[in-house]
Amino acid sequence: MNGTLPRRVTLKRSRPRLYSHFDDPLDKEALASFEVSPEDVASHSFLPLLGYTKVERRMDFSGDFPALAPKERQIRYAGHIDSAIYSQYASTLSTIYDNELLRRNLGESILAYRSGIGNNVNFAKNLFDEVRARRNCVVVCLDVSKFFDNISHSILKKNLVGILGETRLSKDWLKIFIRLSNYEFVTKEDLEPVIGRIRGRRVCDVDTFRSKVRPLIQINKEAHGIPQGTPLSGLFANVSMLDLDDEIRAMMVELGGSYRRYSDDIALVFPNDDSVSEKLSDITTALSLQNLSINEKKTCISYIKGDEETQQVTGSILQYLGFVYDGKRILVRPSSMTNFYARMKRGIRQYIRGAKKKGVAASAIRKRVPIGRFTHWGDDRNFVQYVYRAAEIMESPEMKRQLRRHVQVFDREWNKMMSKHYGV
Repeated sequence: MNGTLPRRVTLKRSRPRLYSHFDDPLDKEALASFEVSPEDVASHSFLPLLGYTKVERRMDFSGDFPALAPKERQIRYAGHIDSAIYSQYASTLSTIYDNELLRRNLGESILAYRSGIGNNVNFAKNLFDEVRARRNCVVVCLDVSKFFDNISHSILKKNLVGILGETRLSKDWLKIFIRLSNYEFVTKEDLEPVIGRIRGRRVCDVDTFRSKVRPLIQINKEAHGIPQGTPLSGLFANVSMLDLDDEIRAMMVELGGSYRRYSDDIALVFPNDDSVSEKLSDITTALSLQNLSINEKKTCISYIKGDEETQQVTGSILQYLGFVYDGKRILVRPSSMTNFYARMKRGIRQYIRGAKKKGVAASAIRKRVPIGRFTHWGDDRNFVQYVYRAAEIMESPEMKRQLRRHVQVFDREWNKMMSKHYGV
């Protein structure tokens, strides 16, 4: 939960992206007119993906004492032309995939990487509304370990052939599939010692690429795993899960329950606790047949009992997509609040320390920059504004009260750092 909308597959043309890669960015006009034929794709020379390790600093509250538990994600993103090609194919595939979900009655169960169905605030509210309406139920929240890294290539290919309505992949789709299964990539950690720090929109010229970059290219030779970061990654992950989603949903509907999956986050609602253990065992087995497993540390089982007025939650805290429900109120997950304040303080420290290093006078420091990132006076995509919007959607004023001190915390940290570095 970082104040942004969830990742989606979009049916619209991509907007210009100015990140550094091995080719030049496409401008607005080039993107608007971009179109490739199947023959062009089948013969296209795709560039290796550029990768880095994204480390998210998170607090772990599962033990006796809170501890910093960094979470690492391997991000691999495509060159500009390649990304435009993937976007074109994502646009085509997303319509086909959505139709397949409707055919299988999975439209309300699969939530991530789809366009126009809401965001994680709506999805969490939908779950909590169901829990309130049921009054008595059991909610199990599961996390699939290293989801993208363990997606089976054979299952993905089989499902892709199936929803495309073919007996085998055409040459262009086969090329796309190969580039996102046995994908090639270069990491920034390997690249920068060889060519120096990446500056500008193009990482290097053609000669440097051939002589220095090419030897650094790595290939995913495993029978599983797709890159996380391309326009097709999320949709391919969803396609690989089609049969499993169908199986688990049918199982839960037969019990009188419900099934939701947001990428690697699964939420199961049971009408009672009679068969929870048995069905969790069945689901674990079904996942293992797809080379996937459950992160046991993140498994939460919440028992809800109540009447028309109040509910009581026992067992694990009921939390979903960054929000918690305690039987009376919907709140932002405490760890998200802790991480926000840690991020705010770290951002202020880095901002003021950086200004001092550059010789910026105290009177010339633009305070409005961190204010925009960390307070309710900022833009509509920062964390505070995100929580304020969520409070309105979920009709939970308690969420806003969770942030009632954020301006005081900001001012205190700002004054502390200004005093330390500027003596003011």
